[in-house]
Amino acid sequence: MPQYIRPPALRPGDTVAVVSPAGPVTPELLEGGIATLESWGLDIMLHDAVFERREWAGYLAGHDHVRLGSLREALDDPKVRAIVFSRGGYGTMRLLPELGLAALRDDPKLLVGFSDITALHLHLAAQVGITSLHGPVVKSFRLHDDDPHDSLEELRRALFGLRGPRPRFDGLRTVRPGRATGPVFGGNLSLVASLVASPHCPDLNGAILVLEDVGEEDYRLDRLFTTLRLSEKARRPAGIVLGDFTGCAGAYVDDEAMDDFVARLAAEFDCPVVAGLPCGHATRNVPVPIGVGAALDAERGTLIFDGDAVTPGDS
Repeated sequence: MPQYIRPPALRPGDTVAVVSPAGPVTPELLEGGIATLESWGLDIMLHDAVFERREWAGYLAGHDHVRLGSLREALDDPKVRAIVFSRGGYGTMRLLPELGLAALRDDPKLLVGFSDITALHLHLAAQVGITSLHGPVVKSFRLHDDDPHDSLEELRRALFGLRGPRPRFDGLRTVRPGRATGPVFGGNLSLVASLVASPHCPDLNGAILVLEDVGEEDYRLDRLFTTLRLSEKARRPAGIVLGDFTGCAGAYVDDEAMDDFVARLAAEFDCPVVAGLPCGHATRNVPVPIGVGAALDAERGTLIFDGDAVTPGDS
């Protein structure tokens, strides 16, 4: 697989920017997450436009040029060593055609988020070749207070390069047996399916796909998985790892049957498939390195990475 550039791990005192490239957010929804980041010894820079809202499209955190400008400023600022996005929602993909990222090759920095931020994970991989971290956004920190998987502690360790040389997930449920190796891509299924035919998505054939989603009813999930199976760039993944599919019950499949339903859809691909990865829109969202090679053993229920999203630190 191509060798992706890994940003350096954070150190205490580093500046982390909080930017809103997608949906709007209010100050009280970020207070707890910002306090947590500061308690880790990080200097938090809130962009001036982080709380913007577009007048005629209130689902967006300001006009496209405002969100794009905020993101560019954070990416170009040499003081900023990482960006942890405020929230997901919708709107990031609208910025991709004008988002130049070539400078990141010379000054790589870590991008952290999930849900709509999947668009940036894919774009980084396709256009620049830099690893990133699929993990909590600042707004979602409050969901993980009682998380038995310690998602926030895992995020802290991931940011500072403290998860060891080969992060791993054990106890995954076998859906379709087999073994596979390849780079890990993916995130939110809806975003992957929306971008798979665009130049903003890398070739997913031969990759291990991590997939999760929220609020997509049964038949829509079928459509999204089928879109990937019919696409030129995702019809032959090396393996599939399923995270949480939250609030996806529909007229034909209820909550109790949803895990089995999603597993059956994924098993229609000709590759090993496992379920139960602790990531997604529920109380658990353990950070997953994107663009990093990994080995999937569906019989043993393990996903073992070749490294983390950052170069190891000494924090």
